Amino acid sequence: MKDQIIDIIETMTSTELLELNNRYCQEFGYENEIYYNGKEFFNTFFEDKPMEVARSTYYGDYRFMDDFVTFDGYENLVSFSSIDTDNLVDSISTMAENIAERIEQFNDILSI
Repeated sequence: MKDQIIDIIETMTSTELLELNNRYCQEFGYENEIYYNGKEFFNTFFEDKPMEVARSTYYGDYRFMDDFVTFDGYENLVSFSSIDTDNLVDSISTMAENIAERIEQFNDILSI
């Protein structure tokens, strides 16, 4: 099962990887969800906090034109233009092992 899950993850699009990563974070208690970079993200996390925006972009690795954004371990922003397996919260192998234990929560994403 683990190898089958790895094969599926390796062929996923950015949108599918975003959905998988965020479901995985929700299922396993991680706070590393990936968001679309834009006004809605900043209104959700930084409404009326301009100094916090300045801090999290200065100390993070944030680029305004990137499509996606997440928080690093220090609450700083990290952005990227596309999602690949390097942007996921865990290694593919670790994710596959954990997903296999709760496969029913991921059937709709993985189509197994």
